Amino acid sequence: MLKNIRPKLRLSPREATQSGEVPRQRPTDPAQVVLPQSTPPSADFTYPQKVTIAVGITIILCLLVLLLWASQSILLLGFGSVLFAVLLRAIAHNIQRIAPHMSDRWGVSIATLLLFAFIGGFITYAAPQISEQFTTLTEKLPPAIEQVESTLNQSGVGRFVLSYLPTDPQPQFGNTFGKLTGIVGGLFAFITYLLVILAGGFFLALNPKLYVNGFVSLFPIPTRPRAYQVIGKVAEKLEGWLLGQFIAMLAVGILTWIGLEIIGVPLALVLGVIIFIFDFVPFIGPLVGALPGLLVAFSYDPDSVIWVGLVYIIVQQIESFLVVPLVQQQTVSLPPTLLMLGALLGGAIFGLAGTVIAIPALVVMITLVQEIYIKDILGDPMD
Repeated sequence: MLKNIRPKLRLSPREATQSGEVPRQRPTDPAQVVLPQSTPPSADFTYPQKVTIAVGITIILCLLVLLLWASQSILLLGFGSVLFAVLLRAIAHNIQRIAPHMSDRWGVSIATLLLFAFIGGFITYAAPQISEQFTTLTEKLPPAIEQVESTLNQSGVGRFVLSYLPTDPQPQFGNTFGKLTGIVGGLFAFITYLLVILAGGFFLALNPKLYVNGFVSLFPIPTRPRAYQVIGKVAEKLEGWLLGQFIAMLAVGILTWIGLEIIGVPLALVLGVIIFIFDFVPFIGPLVGALPGLLVAFSYDPDSVIWVGLVYIIVQQIESFLVVPLVQQQTVSLPPTLLMLGALLGGAIFGLAGTVIAIPALVVMITLVQEIYIKDILGDPMD
């Protein structure tokens, strides 16, 4: 009877697999196992072809760098338009918190009107005093510079410093005409660039989906949702940085104005406005913005230069150790060393305009590295 049952229990390998039973396999001789040979991807190319491909890639990269260098002004204008659009969107988002049912177009339009109304109101009420003080400042600076030069000529160290300052040997008429032409050309270029940035930023903020959708369509379909997330994160970081930078600039301008008024320095309001504008550029901007105040103090009372310098130093310390940490808790934090290197690198490549946009560009690059490389490629959630 067992002989009749045993054959029925024997299953073929296919039936054993379907029934869940693992069939027994005979051990394979290791010497008979033939491993598949993997062919490297580059084995299809000969050495001359590899050299040609490498040279071609190098030439393309060089041409790309040259193209970016030749169109640097266009890139700067484009990035400036993006920053202005982000600023308008940030103001519009705060307005939409008060009126949740307001559309994005109405929010951006109202934000633009409020921004220009604020600037116009400030110019209307403060422009007469600022204009008068600025005129006085332009009259005081040349004698102050000459006085500083005469003071430096009285010491060996001062003469050493003056020897490295540029001199202009041209005649007075040619020098004046060249300066006048340069001022007019620079003013015309500044107005043109400003109008391009304002118009481009407004239309970009009014309908950002048109540009974002066109950019995201360049990516493969499975990665497009992630591309939208990264772009939103970059916009969020830029909004936070602009908000924090504006708060820090406003604090520096007001504190400088108050401090100079307390010690009795003339032209305190216009000097506060100057440091407010130059504080947009970290490290370099405050140093340049403090020079007019020091020169004005030197022209009126050389003994007050020390007090004016202390005011600028104290204000910068308050910004560094109190204002910036408080702001960065709500916005975005950047390493100070990267800020300094970014500003210097931007100035070395693109000049003054590169120094201005270097920090927001650094914010964008750090965000892209965090979102794409660290989170997506390395798999680090960065909690």
